[in-house]
Amino acid sequence: EGRIHATLTRGGQSDALLYTVATNYLRVEMTATNRPNPVDIVDRQTGALTLLFPHNRSFVHLKPAAENSSVPPGFPQMPGGLPPGIGPQSQPPVAPAMPMMPQPMMGKIDLYDTGKKTNVLGYACEQYEIKQRGETMEIWATDQLFPFQPYVQNQPQRFGPRMIEEQWPELVKARKLFPLRTILRYDSGTERFRFEVTSVTPEKLSDDDAKLFQPPPDY
Repeated sequence: EGRIHATLTRGGQSDALLYTVATNYLRVEMTATNRPNPVDIVDRQTGALTLLFPHNRSFVHLKPAAENSSVPPGFPQMPGGLPPGIGPQSQPPVAPAMPMMPQPMMGKIDLYDTGKKTNVLGYACEQYEIKQRGETMEIWATDQLFPFQPYVQNQPQRFGPRMIEEQWPELVKARKLFPLRTILRYDSGTERFRFEVTSVTPEKLSDDDAKLFQPPPDY
């Protein structure tokens, strides 16, 4: 139990994330309040995910990906019938003007253990790499925390090629690792994505904290 603070940087924008960890549940949220970002609540036993939308006091339950093979591994399925203003809204079918062309597929990627080790924030970490099409992602991860759960902001894209930053979380989670520093660079050295933990605070959660893992009664 406890709290983990991290930063997620991409496209020149940096966002602060807070993980609140309980025995059976996990809450992931952006700490900034200037945008209508959802709050993720994850059942650590089943993988079921609930998205809370504080800006309009609503929530959506998402099924684990294993229940629907059409969804990429590591991502939940968005059910139909969402409340107004949440997620993609159903539209009448429109006949395409021409046949849809298949999207190009990215090659399969995997974690490569470099054999390097270090200590980050007091946790023993090993270095892993992912290489694809002129990019390298460097991941320092530990097995001393829980399996990684990325912040889910909206329904994932189901079609088209998936970039490295969309695939790496499921690879880390499958090995029951938690990343403390992840950097994606072009081979030229330019950095374009970073996930970095800034603090890990183990602490006993209070009884009042239990309400953090359920939708508020007025949602």
